[in-house]
Amino acid sequence: MRFSPLIALACAATLSCETDSENWRRSNLARGWAESSYRLPHHEGIRFSREAREARHNGNREVCGAILRRPGGAGTLELIFADNESRHAHSYELSSRSVKRIRGIARTNKAEIIGAFHSHPTSDATPGRKDLTHAGVHSLLLIHSVPTGKTRLWQVVLRDGVKKAREVQLKVIGRRLRGPSPLAPSPGKLLPDGEAVHDLRTR
Repeated sequence: MRFSPLIALACAATLSCETDSENWRRSNLARGWAESSYRLPHHEGIRFSREAREARHNGNREVCGAILRRPGGAGTLELIFADNESRHAHSYELSSRSVKRIRGIARTNKAEIIGAFHSHPTSDATPGRKDLTHAGVHSLLLIHSVPTGKTRLWQVVLRDGVKKAREVQLKVIGRRLRGPSPLAPSPGKLLPDGEAVHDLRTR
């Protein structure tokens, strides 16, 4: 998958980028902050999967954004969407304006940026090599696969100096009227360095 140059988010440094790559390798998230499982509000999961399908129909583009965690949120994830500035399929690019907006939302809500989410238009919901290369250690990656309809959560960890993805349990919360959940239960696998991509859209 192709990556476009991107401006790094200063906090968790988890949205993919080819410029300023050293910043992406660092993370302000200390070891031990993570929960053993997380919760995603049903409406957030539905929006994520819906926009991912729409982006795929628009030339295999991707949708993505930042994951926030508010104080006292009990492991509940909040997704901040933003515009994908990339003109290429299977890629994303953030503007400096989007980065400022995300930081501002986090500050206003006294929240932490703890990871990134993105869609895979034609592949499964596992992080790829470039996802891991540019993600911050200890940060989270939430990925939705359009072909499988599944959303899975991963934490980036370091094993013998190599970044790997450890799957983390994700539960959907809130009302679901009918049909299967867009989220797949996470069994807790560890994946080596692989391949994938990211974006951000205004609420």
